[in-house]
Amino acid sequence: MKRTIWLLAITAAVALLALPNAIDAQRGPGKGGKGGKGGYKGPNNNGKGNGPGGGNANKPWGKDAGKQKLPELKIEDLKADGEYNVYNLLPTTGEQPRIGVTSDKAYRLISYDVENQMLKFVTVDLISGSLGSETVKLPSDAPKLGDEPRMAFDAGEWCVITNQAATLFVDPFKGKVKVAAGLDSSVAEKAPEPPKKKGWGKDKEKPSAPPEQYRVHGGPGGKFALSVLVKYDKTKKQYTGSGATLHFADDRSIDLKWDHAKYGIPPKDRDAVCAVTDSEIVVLVTNPRTPGAFSSACTLSTLVFDRKGNLKEAQTDPEAFAGNNAPRFTLSPDGQFFVAHPEDGMHPYVIKRGSWERGYKTDYYDACVGFAPEGKIGVFLENKTPERAALKAIELATGKELWATTVTHEEAGGDGDKEPFTSVGPEATVVAAQFGVLQGVTSDEPTWLYHAKAIDFEPLCMSYDDSGKKVAVLALDRVFVLDAKTREEINSIPFEKPLTSGTLGEFVTFDSKGKKILACARNKGVWLIDLGNNTIEKSLPPIPGTWARAMPDFSGVVYSQPKEEGGNVMLQKLGGGDPERVYRCEYKDTLAVCFWISEKGDEFLVAEREVGEGRLFLINDEGEKIVTYNVTDADTMYVGDNAITGFVTRRKQVVLINEVNKWSYTGINCTVIGPEDSGEAIETSFSAVFKSEELPGRSTYGATAASPFFGGLYAGDERNCKFACPAGVLDIDVGKNEIVLQAWSRSPTGLAAVNPKGKEFFVAGSSGLKIYKLK
Repeated sequence: MKRTIWLLAITAAVALLALPNAIDAQRGPGKGGKGGKGGYKGPNNNGKGNGPGGGNANKPWGKDAGKQKLPELKIEDLKADGEYNVYNLLPTTGEQPRIGVTSDKAYRLISYDVENQMLKFVTVDLISGSLGSETVKLPSDAPKLGDEPRMAFDAGEWCVITNQAATLFVDPFKGKVKVAAGLDSSVAEKAPEPPKKKGWGKDKEKPSAPPEQYRVHGGPGGKFALSVLVKYDKTKKQYTGSGATLHFADDRSIDLKWDHAKYGIPPKDRDAVCAVTDSEIVVLVTNPRTPGAFSSACTLSTLVFDRKGNLKEAQTDPEAFAGNNAPRFTLSPDGQFFVAHPEDGMHPYVIKRGSWERGYKTDYYDACVGFAPEGKIGVFLENKTPERAALKAIELATGKELWATTVTHEEAGGDGDKEPFTSVGPEATVVAAQFGVLQGVTSDEPTWLYHAKAIDFEPLCMSYDDSGKKVAVLALDRVFVLDAKTREEINSIPFEKPLTSGTLGEFVTFDSKGKKILACARNKGVWLIDLGNNTIEKSLPPIPGTWARAMPDFSGVVYSQPKEEGGNVMLQKLGGGDPERVYRCEYKDTLAVCFWISEKGDEFLVAEREVGEGRLFLINDEGEKIVTYNVTDADTMYVGDNAITGFVTRRKQVVLINEVNKWSYTGINCTVIGPEDSGEAIETSFSAVFKSEELPGRSTYGATAASPFFGGLYAGDERNCKFACPAGVLDIDVGKNEIVLQAWSRSPTGLAAVNPKGKEFFVAGSSGLKIYKLK
């Protein structure tokens, strides 16, 4: 036996030296001599005469050792069977930023397919926290909405989608669409860019008034929209248009008539400029007191119409208002109050329409966040500390504070279409902003209904549950769960603060009942998640080591200490306390790695690495050796030192997947080791090689896209097993001594998880998730 194990070491060395020749010269397995009884069944030699390049059991490399032909890795390219795109409710730079809310849901328009006339929304259930998506097909009479259709502020059960005069009312959840107006061919679809400021003074061009264009102001809850065609004569320095059209989601449109030159137009930076009651319609307008002087004093009026669109009364406040802030003036949905900045003071007020009585005084730039869709309640910002601003719900009639919380000044900043707060829910119980959706309750800091930094989707690790029916994904901003069949999201648990880009995920795994998840990210922490209530039940600080994997009962995390601290296998219990030692290294400057834990959590497969000899043990939960595998004199390359994952069979056999990198080549090796105390321990060992550059990427502890993940699920047994790797699934047939990569990509930017039933695998990438059927 000593002689055959010594031959194993020489065979391994020669095989690595021959890797370049093996790739170039490969034409299929060579015919070897008849293997001797009990002889070493080394890489690509199962004792049945099919060893590499000829020879026999006593001389496995033969006289042509330098021309050995290790088989190339066979790759089968697959096509996706289905996909699920992953979106974020919160916008990233350049995305449509406005979020609509109801009492229990939130949504955002994320894309418009102009060719197929389809709108796509990302949705969030504010009760369960789950994310989803809705696609709305536009009717045949819907106009084209251009490159970037606008979703109005203050969206609720309906949202207003516009482009120029084209106005659509869309119910994202029921898929209903009402086309209220089409494009106006007499007006340019895109307004020309206004002239750039050239400074003030003699012979300097001043900024001009807005060019001729449509402005469509969405109403509260998305139930109506005011469409205004703005025309301005630069020579006469006055508006020359008239009236507006009021569109309804559930009723016919009405034309409102007034003279723009006399009364002006609605504030351009607000959607909340019109109110509709059972008996009247109110429109807020402003007009410069000095023609063309838009930054000087302006006149403010509230125009009152009957429900047929006839102007009943033009109520004009005798006071002058600050023209430089006029674009931000806003009207409450019940038409009783407006927020505006009188010129005689430093700050805007809540002002009663008609009586012009001043009420609640603001002290923050662009203080009004929005109104509850019923009116009566407004949400405002106030100065509080150098770091934070107060966010308050105020009863408009009395100035009474209904609830208060705080946000940072950075979060509160923004103007016009970059206004961070985008809608207020019924009775101001929900407020949506570009940085999250918060509950309207009093608290020192926001009580979040949905909060995650707006970042691109970056998956860290992924896993199926034991039944193969659900998939868990650990991403930078959250952990979420998908239905493996429909690929719809069923759980979403955001982190309070997102992880930094480039974080390495150690594992994410379900418990045996599929009701909880344990996730671990290197140098970041461990999270126990309860899927029943979508909460993080427990958090632990970063695990002080590597090669981490979960205990099956979720009692803790097993990991390897750094070599300088002993290199032992340790257990950090979720209940807290100091880590407990599972296995103590017997040699100095070595590293012990736990590759497998039994379902009961009472047996551990441990390899002590970098000793110079094979050391592989099955130990119990007391640290006692149950099986000492007879690999002391075997080449450590195949029995532990280069292993990147492995498992133990019912017969106590060890299946190790090893990665050997040499020059620009990589060899993936499968070695099966028996539990016998005497005789040859290695039952079979075979390899496949490839150029590393042809499969770029890495797994948790592997250096190529074909290297299996350490903490990922595997499928199968000692006869045929499948391991997830970045490029797809490594399919290993032990009976045929064959390794096949079933690949979704040869240059992957993502990761994969294999279904425990072995029929499919999921892929997570920057664009979303896809499913592939295995051959």
